[in-house]
Amino acid sequence: MALVLEPLHREPAVGPPLLAARRSAALVATIGRLLAEAGTQRQIAPTGLAARAARTAATILRVHGVDVHLAGAVPAGPHVVACNHVSYLDPLVVSAVVPCVSIAKGETARWPVIGPGLRALGVVFVRREDPHSGAIALRRAWRALASGASVLNFPEGTTSDGRRVYPFRRGMFGVAILAGAPVLPLRIAYEDDRVPWFGGATFAPHYWKLAGSERIGVHVRVGEPIQPRPTESARDLAARVREAVLAL
Repeated sequence: MALVLEPLHREPAVGPPLLAARRSAALVATIGRLLAEAGTQRQIAPTGLAARAARTAATILRVHGVDVHLAGAVPAGPHVVACNHVSYLDPLVVSAVVPCVSIAKGETARWPVIGPGLRALGVVFVRREDPHSGAIALRRAWRALASGASVLNFPEGTTSDGRRVYPFRRGMFGVAILAGAPVLPLRIAYEDDRVPWFGGATFAPHYWKLAGSERIGVHVRVGEPIQPRPTESARDLAARVREAVLAL
């Protein structure tokens, strides 16, 4: 298991409240720089957005003392990246090791500070119960794949406690079939049981507690790419990929 990225330096020993305050300030500063960069680059290709997301994710993870460990090889070329979903840290962790354009639930677009930062990274927002929004998101994802960028999808549609993997929704797997894009299965596991964010927990209190943790270890296992079969349904491909994620 190879170490992919770890904090450039360890924070001095301070209490959790002060550590959380420092990190939240650093997060705001990082997003501020991101927005300034995005303001000077109005037109940027999906591959450029994926590279920007990878850089930004690596910075935020370092600031927050997150050690990312990778098992398996990340292949070249555009993929639909399918991963289990545990926390709001997941897109950062995946983006740091697989540059990609992410799909996120629509309500995150309205979060203060976070929402504008996600837009600057080219995140595709989707309102889960709105078919029109879903169709627009899938079309944008298809265009990103066609331009050479990988697209990150959390097909469970919700977060879990990390001990289970819910059934996969089929949406992005239909796009993979239409685009002829391989699907890259990933599985994320955190060393700290406080990381999972599920069951209606409020973001701000959860983040504040997590930001006060001295160190967070996370393991990312990468499976073999799965090529869609010509006559395969999106439902069947979703089931195949879920089995691959479970096997990880």
